[in-house]
Amino acid sequence: MALGDVGLALQAAHLLMRRRIPVPERRAALWLEVARAYSRQGRLAEGHRALCVAETCAAQDVRRPAVRDLVAEMAARDRRRTLPGLHRLSRRLGVPA
Repeated sequence: MALGDVGLALQAAHLLMRRRIPVPERRAALWLEVARAYSRQGRLAEGHRALCVAETCAAQDVRRPAVRDLVAEMAARDRRRTLPGLHRLSRRLGVPA
């Protein structure tokens, strides 16, 4: 992601997702990066699913300001409200949709 190649970032993430990552915070960090990548590609449903996985790994990490900004931005892009779970997450985090 840092180098700007979202497709390559997702390929690398898919390899890591198959591995067992014992530290919950590291697992959450992986899924948060996956959510950011999907969001950049406009794949909001996949991004939302990645956010949900991250929340199950380490809920406190999803409440960080950068993640809250990501959720707010994704919810704002879902103008038709086709992803009610994303909007529920947004409300839970107290961020505008």
